[in-house]
Amino acid sequence: MDVDGPSWRGKLLPIPAVPSSVQLRAGRPAAETPPGQVGDACGHHQEGTTDEKMFTNLKEEGNQCVKDKNYKDALSKYSECLNINNKECAIYTNRALCYLKLCQFEEAKQDCDRALQIDNRNVKARYRRALAHKGLKNYQKSLNDLHKVLLLDSSIVEAKMELEEVTRFLNIKDNTASLNKHKERRKIEIQEVSAGHEEEPEGTSEEVSTDCLASEEGDPSYAPPEHYEKLLITKPNNAYEFGQIINALSTRKDKEACAHLLAITEPKDLPTLLSNKLEGDIFLLLIQCLKNSLIDKDPSLVYQHLFYLSKAERFKMMLTLISKGQKEQIDQLFDDLSDTPSEHFTLQDVQALKLQYEL
Repeated sequence: MDVDGPSWRGKLLPIPAVPSSVQLRAGRPAAETPPGQVGDACGHHQEGTTDEKMFTNLKEEGNQCVKDKNYKDALSKYSECLNINNKECAIYTNRALCYLKLCQFEEAKQDCDRALQIDNRNVKARYRRALAHKGLKNYQKSLNDLHKVLLLDSSIVEAKMELEEVTRFLNIKDNTASLNKHKERRKIEIQEVSAGHEEEPEGTSEEVSTDCLASEEGDPSYAPPEHYEKLLITKPNNAYEFGQIINALSTRKDKEACAHLLAITEPKDLPTLLSNKLEGDIFLLLIQCLKNSLIDKDPSLVYQHLFYLSKAERFKMMLTLISKGQKEQIDQLFDDLSDTPSEHFTLQDVQALKLQYEL
């Protein structure tokens, strides 16, 4: 002020105007956050995060229990998951797998029903429900589900194999009735007796492996155990008679009787007798009988049967359906044949035939 003199006021910058809306807000007290509101919001977020984390942990624990074949504990873990979130399809299909392993087919079906309500195109749910229906002997419903599985994904080999087996179960009553009528009429290629040992049917599967779901490689499948009278086999005269016999033997998994049937059947007649009826279960039964019952007794007969089997209709299709483990059985049969000297075939013959089996 001493420097500028009396005119100092004129040199000051103008004071900026404050908008009236700002002046009004400045006069009001700031809104207070109600006590506990911040804490509640944080609590809700924390609770959601905790449930999600617990769900993930339980699911992982359940999956590990399945890997360890501890299916009862896995059931408990998956059930706890569903108490937290009952909208995740995978939990239902995982729990259904455990029920299948424990032969609780009705519960498995119910879980698959719930999964399909969430996702109608879920292949696992559809496939496992087919297996549950099979275990309950609802073969037509199982067949319907397997058809839908293959419509969704035609590359699933296990579904194709199951389809063949379930179709055979559906037909077996008709085949048995037809067999009985044919026996009365012809006196008969098959005679039933009460005595003797019967082999238990063996289930084939690629997912489930339990006492009630026998498995070769580890997927869900079930062949209901049944008890049959032993069959006495005589030489079939035509494809119809052969088909009736081999279907009955396949259902019973009667390898001893099947080996006898092959022993009395001319190998060159095999393609004609099989006609267009060669199915996966029959194909594997023939291979097992050749490998386990005939290779030591008559390797020449085994070679001839393998040769003419490769000429049968649907042979190439069977090769596309069999699993890796089943191919290894065939490979072992050829190895045994190669190690067996014979006047009727050479090692080169065996190797050439092995190529026909895509080994």
